[in-house]
Amino acid sequence: MKILSMVLLLITFQSFAKSQDGVVVHILPDQLVLSKSCVARADIQSKEFSIIYACIDSQNTMYFYNFRLNNVDLVSDFKKNATDVVVNKSHFKSYTLYELTAKNSDNKPIKFVSYCTKEVCLDLVSDDEYEKSIQDSITAQLQS
Repeated sequence: MKILSMVLLLITFQSFAKSQDGVVVHILPDQLVLSKSCVARADIQSKEFSIIYACIDSQNTMYFYNFRLNNVDLVSDFKKNATDVVVNKSHFKSYTLYELTAKNSDNKPIKFVSYCTKEVCLDLVSDDEYEKSIQDSITAQLQS
């Protein structure tokens, strides 16, 4: 049943998502318009339900928008799997904003930004440094 629900949600989500200006997403209280390069994926094997948009910026760097339920302690999870973890927590409108920097097991820097409401989170993550304009675009679109 979980797989069927996720597939139906993803199909419905995609049918409303296409736009001339990009991909329109209606999961957070605010509508977000993502780059046309973004493609939705659902990980049906994951323990936690999420919808992931894989995107490519103008420098051909792949980055991801992960829309998930807000039921995971992200900070503790990061501290278990990374070193030199620094967390900046702030409030932005009705969102709690977490900006995390760390080093992975290969000693490569990781930057992670998460916008959370009580119910859902949007995680912006990349293996490399994504363009700052991507985070700025999200922040500019959040109205609630």
